[in-house]
Amino acid sequence: MSNPDLLLINPPFHMRVGSSNFLPLGLGYIMSATINSGFTAEIINCAEQCHSFVSKDLAIFQKYLSTELQKYDPVLIGIGPCVTSHIRALQIISIVCKKVFPNTPIVCGGPLASMKNQEWVFFEELDIKYIIKGDGEESIPSLIETIKAGLPPSSCPTVSYKGHIVFNQISDIDSIAFPFRIAGSNSQFSGRRQNPNKTGLTMPMITSRGCMYNCDFCVSGNLKTHFRKRSNENIIDEMLYLRDNFGVTDIIFYDDCFFCNPKTSCKDIHEFCKLLLDKNLDMTWQIELRTDLLLSLSKESILLLEEAGCRQINIGIEKTNNMALVTLGKTSFITGLKEKNKQIIELSCIKITATFILGGINEDEATVKQLIADSKQMSLSEAHYNPLFVYPDTGLYTKCGFKDRDWYQLIQEDKRPWGEVFYENKELSSEKILDLLDHAYTEFYSNSKEIHTIPYIDRFNLRGNTFENL
Repeated sequence: MSNPDLLLINPPFHMRVGSSNFLPLGLGYIMSATINSGFTAEIINCAEQCHSFVSKDLAIFQKYLSTELQKYDPVLIGIGPCVTSHIRALQIISIVCKKVFPNTPIVCGGPLASMKNQEWVFFEELDIKYIIKGDGEESIPSLIETIKAGLPPSSCPTVSYKGHIVFNQISDIDSIAFPFRIAGSNSQFSGRRQNPNKTGLTMPMITSRGCMYNCDFCVSGNLKTHFRKRSNENIIDEMLYLRDNFGVTDIIFYDDCFFCNPKTSCKDIHEFCKLLLDKNLDMTWQIELRTDLLLSLSKESILLLEEAGCRQINIGIEKTNNMALVTLGKTSFITGLKEKNKQIIELSCIKITATFILGGINEDEATVKQLIADSKQMSLSEAHYNPLFVYPDTGLYTKCGFKDRDWYQLIQEDKRPWGEVFYENKELSSEKILDLLDHAYTEFYSNSKEIHTIPYIDRFNLRGNTFENL
């Protein structure tokens, strides 16, 4: 039997067809912080242990977790990252952990725990007494130290519990140790994510925390955290670390927006790429950018990005007309985007891919089909289409007129496999949106061999849940 100071449990995750599978970076950071503080830590990775959140699969998952937990005797159990769609699985994890370890403290963290006004989910519905809101790299080691000193978890000032809510934020994120990684296990990316022209491994990185923006549909910008960016030197040090210790030759930066200020983007690109070239890493990488950041790129910046190893830029276009973007709370628009994409492709070998959202305020089938048609004219290598989902504590949730706890009841009553919550209106039911999702993939990839190799029919495995537009 293993006796770690910290036993982390990564909840089952809604795996989409063709998506990546790697240990969440957040858990890797917590592992490193715990180990560097002189404690021990282990992980039970349940990401692929549940094929859906319907009762039959949850019962199988419950049996699996009960068996796995028998192998450990931890000082503290940490569950996360927790998100809204995890609710059914989190209930199972809570029940099993308390049954196997009735006297062991349990703490939860992640986006759902960090949301404002959603603490009740843990304290009342999951019967979890303690949560970490915000950054956990200092909080978790402090909590372990508190427990090992024989004190109650409530004695740790960075832990939230009923009647005491505290948000933790590390100002200097360069001070945080690089995330713990297991050789080979963090490199399971789909073919569309890996660099087909490179040997070696692909691994993920994150270089910032928080979000400068506040889009109505997105959780990231609604967590009320200050945006913080790692220094170029610190970012490149981690790239070197991954290359030298794991044989990594390709990086996927998972920041919502890697270069985040349109006014200084060309300067920021110059500084990062020049430093990268000076280090002679010989690594490729891909980034996420907002459309306004992409539009701000100069010819010199595009060429420098390619020279420094950038092989792909993923942009969140979401809608193909500016008024629809306004309804989502977006402040970056698409005027001139088609021409900019074409310029980048003509100047360099950088691939441009994009995401789009189907459904929304005042939209109907014709609106969505127009978006799909427009997306085919954007000079994109790949396009990814998503239904519009609604999350608590976002602007879209407020616009719907829902109360804090409505989402929880909807997921509890949901007959679909994963608990994703759709935005619907009178013209677009969730079933219609899913039909249009299939149509979008068929249309975009109609002339590509991809359509024959990737199963696009219900690639999200979402047939079921609704969230009506009142």
